[in-house]
Amino acid sequence: MENIVFVWVMHQQKIIDEILRGLKGDYDFYSFSLRPSVSELRKRFIKDIRSGIREEKDLSEAVARIPMYKSVHSFKINVTGTEYPENAQKILKVINQAK
Repeated sequence: MENIVFVWVMHQQKIIDEILRGLKGDYDFYSFSLRPSVSELRKRFIKDIRSGIREEKDLSEAVARIPMYKSVHSFKINVTGTEYPENAQKILKVINQAK
């Protein structure tokens, strides 16, 4: 089994639809929106700013995008207070239940 994971901001359904139009062949598609609370997003963003990964000017845009995920056709996963391994397990659980 091969897996392709797209990891970037896909806060509008049209972004996902555009990617899907380019895919050919038989595949299973799962879309996940990892959604932190606003305070959690700020906390993680500030940590990334201090590490030099992100710029402070982008924080307000990231916060403003949060409500946009409501209209995206995806499994919404609350990632507030959780770490990457736990979030990966949540994703795997959804995929395994769908099979």
